[in-house]
Amino acid sequence: MTQPIRNRPAAPSVAPSRTQAPAAQPARANQVTEASRADVLNRAELARARATAAPVQATPGSWRGGANTEVGRAIQTMRQRLSDVNITIKGDTPQSLFDRAILDNKHVTNEQILEMSRVTLDKLATDPETRAKVLERVPNARELPVHHFTVAMLSAVTGIDRAALSEACPDLGLTGAPNTPLLYAASTERMQRSTALHDFTDYMRGAGVKGMNKAVWGVENRVLSALVSALGGGRY
Repeated sequence: MTQPIRNRPAAPSVAPSRTQAPAAQPARANQVTEASRADVLNRAELARARATAAPVQATPGSWRGGANTEVGRAIQTMRQRLSDVNITIKGDTPQSLFDRAILDNKHVTNEQILEMSRVTLDKLATDPETRAKVLERVPNARELPVHHFTVAMLSAVTGIDRAALSEACPDLGLTGAPNTPLLYAASTERMQRSTALHDFTDYMRGAGVKGMNKAVWGVENRVLSALVSALGGGRY
């Protein structure tokens, strides 16, 4: 007997699966956006600060040797001794003139700087007779700003007490020479500044530090270097 053909059950239809999109996360997206914006702003501010910042100035004389070298330590001590001197002549303090004319002067050697640091008072002192002549011609010599200016420079380099140096050398800062007809207190600041610097170099030359006049003025001779100084010359 023929069996009736039964219809096979239809295979269950499988609906194509759909990938469900993740839920939106607006809070997190906003956080990322804000962080990015802050990062951009910070970078821009840093770039602007770098562009407008003044360049770092090297310490005068630092090219001669680091703080751990003999000359580096000597320079640091010299500059510290000048840090409290506020006298200004023609726009310069003793420290700024010393920095420019001596420490940053390529013609001044490290050996000369170390030699200057060892100079003693007896090598600089004016003899008693000459001191008397100086004070007779310029009674207020020790009271002049240019005298204190010059004393400060020499004291800073040698370590000699300022009062002792002023007492021993009242002619420091005076234009001319005690044993010549020319000795006076210069009235212009330009001449006062050049006199202070020339007294510094020439007194060092007289104390045995050879070549100081030549290093700063181009000639070693006392008279010729003084003339170059008076005319506004120099190698600094």
